[in-house]
Parts: sequence; structure tokens; C-alpha cells
Amino acid sequence: MSAPDRVDIVVYGTVALDRFFPSGLELPGGEALNTACLLAGWGVSVALVGTAIGRDPEGARLRELIEAAGLSRAFIPDDPAAVTPVCDIVVSPNGERTMSGRGFAQAIAPPVPEALFARRPIVAVDPNLGIQATQTALAAAQAGCPLVAMDFAHQPDVVAVAEVLQCSLESLRRFGGPTGEPEEIVAALPARTALLTLGAEGGIVRTEKGITRYRAYPLTDVRDTTGAGDAFRAGLCYSRLQNWPLERTLCFASATAACHCRRLGGASQVPLEEIHDLMAKNPVIIF
Repeated sequence: MSAPDRVDIVVYGTVALDRFFPSGLELPGGEALNTACLLAGWGVSVALVGTAIGRDPEGARLRELIEAAGLSRAFIPDDPAAVTPVCDIVVSPNGERTMSGRGFAQAIAPPVPEALFARRPIVAVDPNLGIQATQTALAAAQAGCPLVAMDFAHQPDVVAVAEVLQCSLESLRRFGGPTGEPEEIVAALPARTALLTLGAEGGIVRTEKGITRYRAYPLTDVRDTTGAGDAFRAGLCYSRLQNWPLERTLCFASATAACHCRRLGGASQVPLEEIHDLMAKNPVIIF
């Protein structure tokens, strides 16, 4: 699939092959690919700028899965020296998962896609690719792109230029960042919109207008929580593209993550109709 002529959203980061056990099912994965799959399913023109894919059998399968999701591989390098990242996942009956992987520490990051920033698309980045991810975030902001930065709470230079900073308690433990009560954490993050997701408890957001809390949508059919944060990020990016206000954005992003958890795997393509139906059935989650 060729590169899109127009790009509304750029997603920079990891692409991987997820293998689920004991079934052995192979699905697309990696934070960037998870987010991009949802956006593509909603008809968004998205450029996925991802880690290099090797010439190994796992790489061949991952190429098939990326193209099947309707995504271009124009910005995902093929590199015979690369080891395709693979994540092995065991999902428990309550939807929680245990992961192990290979190839992530050796992942070859793509170059900063500055040419894509000329028309100021929304840019979504996470820190998993180290200095290249940081450089991409800063270059996007310098170019005037709305920056959705996920899990960058430990990097003040990125926090300062992010339009939206999304983080979770898990990411704060992993990468570092402010500590304390949720209100104290978001207050310590000077992004224009600082958002802390709290899983089944919902989340908390700080903007210049103050603090907003939201509840998670109630679900009785959770199958797998893999990629829930990446799905939430897709909802944030889509909402920003529609210029929705904060409350609708939070409802849409939270509903996206909830519907995603009804499925197996990190890279789902939840129909917009399913998301809006969940929102309509639970109209009040903001408090």
C-alpha cells in the first residue's frame, strides 16, 4: 500500500508481532501500530512511522498484518539487519495479561519524519524508541503540529510543548515522573492538557480551566486489556481531528478503550457505531 497523499495524523513508534498463548494466534501489536490501526479503521489518513522490520518469518507475517489493516508501510523500513520485535502474551480470564518479548531492545528506530510535518498534522509519540522519539516529539512541536505525547511525564522538554500529555500510573512507575495523589500528579505536569488514566477507575485531567474527572465505562465482557492505553490515545487523536470539546473527547476516548477491551489483541478496529452506542447508553461519566 502506497503512502497517503494527505496525512491527518502521524503516529511514531513501535510496531511488533503479538503472539497469544496457548492459541498461538498472531496479531499486529506495538504501541504505534495499535493506535494507527484504530485510526485507519475510522477512515483517518494516518502515516505510521514505525520500527524497522526484519527479513525473518515474523517480519513477513507482520507485513501481511499491517497491510490487512489498511495501513501503508511507506514509513516502516525493511532492514535485513533488524530483528522484528515479537511480544508473547498470555491473557488471564479477567482480561489482564502477562507479556514477554524479543527484539525490542534492539529495535531500529525510523528517522524523524520531518517532511510529514509540513502541513501540521496531529503527531502522536511515545518514549519507547528513546532519543529518536524525543527528537520526533520536539521536531513536531517546533513545526507547529499538535503533539499528543504518551508516557513522557519524565521528560520536561516534551511535557512543555505537548498539547496533550497522556500517562498512566503504570507508565509513571516504568519511566518515572511525578508522584503522589492523582490531583498532585496532573498539577505537576505543565502540558496544556495533562491526563492521567486510572484503568477501571477512569481518570483525571488538568487544563487551564481546572481539574476534571471521568469514570470508566462499565463493561461485563472484558476479554483483553492489551493496548487499552493505545486505544485511548487513538480516541484522543480522533477527537482532536474533529475539534471536539474536552468532555466529548474524554467520553469518546474512554469508550474507545472500553470497546477495544472486548477484543483480543492490542490492535483492534472498533467501529465508530459501537463506540457511540456505548456512549449513548452511559451518557454521564464526567464528574
